[in-house]
Amino acid sequence: MRTFRAATLAVAIVVVAGAAGGYAVHRHDDQSTRKAAVKRPTPLPSAPAPRDPVLPQLDTAATRPLAAGVSAALRKSAAALERGAHLVGEVIDARSGDRLWSQDPHQPEPPASTTKLLTAAAALSTLGPDYRLTTTTRRLGRTVYLIGGGDPTIVRAPSSYGATAYPTPATMADLARQTADSLGRTKAVRLRLDSTAWTGPTAAPGWKPLYVTEGDITPPSALEVDEGRVNPRDPFASRTLHPIAQAGSVFAGLLRRNGIRVIGKVSEGRTPATATAAGSVASAPMAGLVHRMLTASDDDLAEAIGRAVAAHAHRPASFAGAARAVVDAVHGLRAPVAGVTLRDTSGLSHDNRIPPRTLVEVLRAATAIGHPELRSMVTGLPVAGLTGTLATRFVDKASRNAAGVLRAKTGTLTGVNALAGLVVDRNGRLLVFAFLASAATPGVTVPALDRLASRLEQCGCDRA
Repeated sequence: MRTFRAATLAVAIVVVAGAAGGYAVHRHDDQSTRKAAVKRPTPLPSAPAPRDPVLPQLDTAATRPLAAGVSAALRKSAAALERGAHLVGEVIDARSGDRLWSQDPHQPEPPASTTKLLTAAAALSTLGPDYRLTTTTRRLGRTVYLIGGGDPTIVRAPSSYGATAYPTPATMADLARQTADSLGRTKAVRLRLDSTAWTGPTAAPGWKPLYVTEGDITPPSALEVDEGRVNPRDPFASRTLHPIAQAGSVFAGLLRRNGIRVIGKVSEGRTPATATAAGSVASAPMAGLVHRMLTASDDDLAEAIGRAVAAHAHRPASFAGAARAVVDAVHGLRAPVAGVTLRDTSGLSHDNRIPPRTLVEVLRAATAIGHPELRSMVTGLPVAGLTGTLATRFVDKASRNAAGVLRAKTGTLTGVNALAGLVVDRNGRLLVFAFLASAATPGVTVPALDRLASRLEQCGCDRA
């Protein structure tokens, strides 16, 4: 068993070696890691090769865990956590689906960023791992149309990211070059900005007014660049209130560098059907986008992915349309959706509600042999003590045993802390868990959640 556990840790480190700092962790999910984060404008870590195993090899002869064993392991930690917060949750055996521990598992509670688990599952199951978001240009006479396809990961130029980073983003510089080449002898154009792929309001019910100025998210738009950061080199910079205008300004400047003068006022407008193609760039595949979204808790990307799911389902690409499409897709995976209420697909809304049972069943689907398309949900989960929003967690004496062997999605809003993920117990059995704590105090609740989850790793769960 010692050999197995060493291999587990080694594989976890190989997956993230050299890239653990590449993500810009979004502050609402991990307010303590700002100084530790590498300050690059776009989180782009290395990813495992497509043929790598989803998880370290489990012990196929591991004894089946018992509910009494898990309950005994969690009892003291759960009781201690509840003294500072209201806790609901569930633990299941991934292989058998046995319910090993639960506390109000059907109770809908604010999920914060664990909402992204549903968004990820919906995108991978409906759009597929190879789906890409595209940004294009078209021209009609002397007018160029810059058309947003909902890719918030597009950056200004290759200098915005590391040469070996993954997933490689599309660049406005590439699109401007293609567009300039297509214009031939035309050296002066008007520029129109088309963001009509998305519709509806730019803030969801339950969003704080300060999310933009605090740097959590830019007002969602089908056309943006650098995720709307005012300073693209600072991942914690405040976001622009006008992402469409910002993208237009950047693109106009890049056209000028390619010898194309933009005349008149840059304005918004729908692209005529008669306009012809001028250029196109594509995001990383959806598998890479999901990996980034989960590890960094990327809110802009989560909203974009939700709208892509909505468009695929022929629903409006809006907050409401995306939420409905995500819930429908999760239901299609046979996860229970009773009690699920979504106002967005990032988890920023305080009005979202998800029961723990929904989260554990979505995660269990991601580990199932019958759903290889969900693989990047597992590889994208932050690794305890190593990557993303868990990079500085699971470090104290009571929880560090789980460092390197536990993967989980975090969730943090005012008064809300959540943790949902996967861990291998002492016998080599894979367990799936979801813990949601409300009326919480982060400085107390976060380490308490880590201790609770780490008890699963320590458990000899085949005995009480």
